[in-house]
Amino acid sequence: MNFHQNEFQLARKYSQNHAFELLTPAQVHQIKTRGRNLHAWFRSHPLLHNAISASVILSIFALDWFGFINLARWILSSHPSTPALILTAIFIGLAHSWLLYTLAVYSLHEGAAHNLIFPGSGPVSRAASFLAENLCRLSNAEPRPYSETHKSHHASFGTDRDAEFLNFIFPRRLWAMLLPLGSFVNYSDFFVHRSPSFNRSTALSLAVSAAYTLCYLSLLLKLFGILFPIIVFLLLPHVGFYLDRLRQYTEHNLMPLESTSGARSLGVGFWGILVGGGPWGQPCHMAHHLVPSIPWYQQILLHRYIAWLLTLDQRKQFLLPPFFGFPLLLFSLIRDSHRLSRTDPTPLSLISE
Repeated sequence: MNFHQNEFQLARKYSQNHAFELLTPAQVHQIKTRGRNLHAWFRSHPLLHNAISASVILSIFALDWFGFINLARWILSSHPSTPALILTAIFIGLAHSWLLYTLAVYSLHEGAAHNLIFPGSGPVSRAASFLAENLCRLSNAEPRPYSETHKSHHASFGTDRDAEFLNFIFPRRLWAMLLPLGSFVNYSDFFVHRSPSFNRSTALSLAVSAAYTLCYLSLLLKLFGILFPIIVFLLLPHVGFYLDRLRQYTEHNLMPLESTSGARSLGVGFWGILVGGGPWGQPCHMAHHLVPSIPWYQQILLHRYIAWLLTLDQRKQFLLPPFFGFPLLLFSLIRDSHRLSRTDPTPLSLISE
């Protein structure tokens, strides 16, 4: 993701002219104290944490297998018809795409960027950590570019040194990545999970992703014929990527350029689980930015504690309202970004590389 000076200037303008109710020093102190206690528990229970991490990864692969093979065979044996096959393929394809998305977010964020999946200095921990952070390659992602960019994001949040600057994003950068095959083609530079140009790491991710797909493709061809895998692997594999773009577009967009109050959380409701990439993804992003050293299940605990501390106006800023919260948030961000971008003196300067 390239840094765009005009986006940075518009984010500063919006932040200066918009009335935010920031977290108070007392609230930040309480949150940090709670976070330190959670971190101490996490560090003192390494075996339990590693068991949780292994369970997440194995569960994702098990659910993927169950959907592709067991569930699909059960449905189609009960309703052997072409309409049933099409509907089943759509359902399984959507689930498969989301599962690979949630695995990629977990692998990239908790693994490559923060080393929270299998932390430790022993040979077994290092080997397990290496495997965990490279699972993202199943979704054609690359751990190192993401890790480097994300570390800059935390260290220099809201400044012109933030390599993952997200406090203002021109909507056209988002729309371009939602075009067909957006997960493979760099229609814009609104991505951080892969290299901007083709290299050995990109080739490795393509090979790993292709190998995983071909294994299932050969099985599905034998079990269900050609139509089923066409729907699953040609029409629906990018849905998870589109959810990832929507997640990153909404996490910081039009929020304060301030490290403790610059993120919002989708929460662990329907939208947070769907768009955030599962409970082990990033549904509690505000908690993560306040205490980045704790794993996903403790982020959920801290998120609930933060929600309890917030005032009513702060909840409106940082959290989603129930039911239609995410669609309303997305609509308001796109609307307000369009309005703000009309003040940009060089609106056509942002052309994707």
